[in-house]
Amino acid sequence: MNYQTNRRANLLRTLKADGVDALLVTAPANVFYLTGFTGSSGALVLTAKHAILVSDARYEEQIKEECPDLDAHIRPLTKTAAEATAEVLTKTGAKTAGVEAGHVTLAVLEGLKEKCPKATFTGLGERVEALRALKDPSEVEQIRVAVGVAERAFKMFVAMIRETDTEKELADELEHFIRRAGGKRSAFAPIVAVGDRGALPHAPPTDRPVIDGSKILVDWGADVGYRSDLTRTLKSPFASAPFRKTKQERVGYNFDLVYAAVKAAHEAAVAELRAGVKAKDVDAAARKALAKNTHKGEDLSGYFTHGLGHGIGLDTHEGPFLRPNTEAMLEAGNVVTIEPGVYIAGWGGVRLEDDYLITKEGAIRLTTLPHDPAAIG
Repeated sequence: MNYQTNRRANLLRTLKADGVDALLVTAPANVFYLTGFTGSSGALVLTAKHAILVSDARYEEQIKEECPDLDAHIRPLTKTAAEATAEVLTKTGAKTAGVEAGHVTLAVLEGLKEKCPKATFTGLGERVEALRALKDPSEVEQIRVAVGVAERAFKMFVAMIRETDTEKELADELEHFIRRAGGKRSAFAPIVAVGDRGALPHAPPTDRPVIDGSKILVDWGADVGYRSDLTRTLKSPFASAPFRKTKQERVGYNFDLVYAAVKAAHEAAVAELRAGVKAKDVDAAARKALAKNTHKGEDLSGYFTHGLGHGIGLDTHEGPFLRPNTEAMLEAGNVVTIEPGVYIAGWGGVRLEDDYLITKEGAIRLTTLPHDPAAIG
């Protein structure tokens, strides 16, 4: 099955309601989604009769390999990308053209208007991204591969942790293991947060050594073309039983109790995951569970400071987003993260994140790593 051909046909059907003759696609992930082209310089001009990929001579042979069913316009060195794109738009006879409002700069748009004075341009919202939110079988399989790569890398990572390793050293090693495990690269810069630094949901790695904390929050993912996104929070293997107390970590919170509350929130959210459910209702289920599973009578939901999750695919963060302020409805074919967390300044943080495929009946967990930190570490 030629998935790219089907995707372009689906996109054309949505454009009729927009009243445009053509759509100019310039976001690299969207160009890949619709064509299979992996190069860094490409724009797709799509009309009812034409699908033309505009690029340069560096990618002429690559386009023949990756997009054999697609017409290509290879610009000469004497023309800019904007000039070549305008030339193609003019040849299609399009009188109204949509551009990706979230990706086209004002300078590019003004250049197109100057080169195509007879055409009217209009900014369109996330037309391609809306299609990308529903994964076809080939995409789900590639996300599974990305999950597998990330999990193999993590097992190597856990096996080599030493008490003198710093957050920066561990983050670098994790990126290396992702490549060794078969990934093209990390899906994003890995997060390794020791001790109280886990209270920063997106903590940048520092020279803090492992020995300076009783727990380690690790957020990582693999990019194989499609991406994965996972988080685990580990008890430090170098902490003295039952719980290491350090000068960097506030006392008064028990890791096991906080972890149990986050795990309960994760499970409560997953129980709500299915097609036809509002994304905000899944988010609410996690917060309700956190509020119920208190720590010494304290409601932990106030320490959950971000949305519950997001879609994942060609980008690490894409639709649908699971958060309190959205009316998005989950659909069969969405692949989303579920990642509740508790972040307590001066003590640290706990987050538990997996990737799930939404179906009509519920959700399929694509991740296989255990939730019990003792089983991981």
